[in-house]
Amino acid sequence: MRFFSLIFLVVMTLCADNVKVYLYTPEINVNNFKSLKMNFDSYLSIYGNYELQPFSDKETFEKYLKKRNSIAILSSWHYHEIAKKYNLEAMLVAKKRGSITDRKILVGQKNSVLKGIVTSAYDKEYTGELLSTITKNNSKELSVLKVPKEIDALMSVGFGMSKFALVSKDSFSLLQTINPVLAKDLKIYYESEPEYRMLLVCNEIDKEDSKLISVFKNMELSDSGKSILNSIGIDKLVVFNVENTGDLK
Repeated sequence: MRFFSLIFLVVMTLCADNVKVYLYTPEINVNNFKSLKMNFDSYLSIYGNYELQPFSDKETFEKYLKKRNSIAILSSWHYHEIAKKYNLEAMLVAKKRGSITDRKILVGQKNSVLKGIVTSAYDKEYTGELLSTITKNNSKELSVLKVPKEIDALMSVGFGMSKFALVSKDSFSLLQTINPVLAKDLKIYYESEPEYRMLLVCNEIDKEDSKLISVFKNMELSDSGKSILNSIGIDKLVVFNVENTGDLK
């Protein structure tokens, strides 16, 4: 009897639903969702029945957030939009190069008029909203061309294939380091207010799952964890402290 009970327990454990971490952010381009998921799942499975569920579109991602016990990684821009609707609370915030915030900038060749092609690695909805916000609705004569990476957007401007690039200030600083000759001919025309990098969020029920949150917080402590974080463009995830960072809601 004890033997059968043990078998039943093993079967139930194997069949148990994994806790899914949903990921969607318009600020990163994932070329291979299968590879990203496999790497995350391999790492997370060490600590429990956890797996990553990445999404390529905003609408499908939000459908899954309707379920109870949702935990997700998303941009702070998106969080602003849906936090109240899905009862989400920021638990961790991404950190890169020592900062939990970044600015978005519109960069172009010097003496350029605000019209023509803008290259952007972000999705078109996010790009459109950013352009409208930072140019104070003066972006109507700009058309968006999506490219794989922010460095591609900047190179396109540098080599005259587009008039402007919408990128993070981080990426422009990187270009100034790796190709100062190209960067010196570019000018920042518009700049956003500082905004938080991507966030790990959950609803009130999930706040009790401190183990999973700790897993993400400690990812930077191993080489494999660092590599995975790097694949989504960040160095680490740190505790989001309202007292220190301000209330996102």
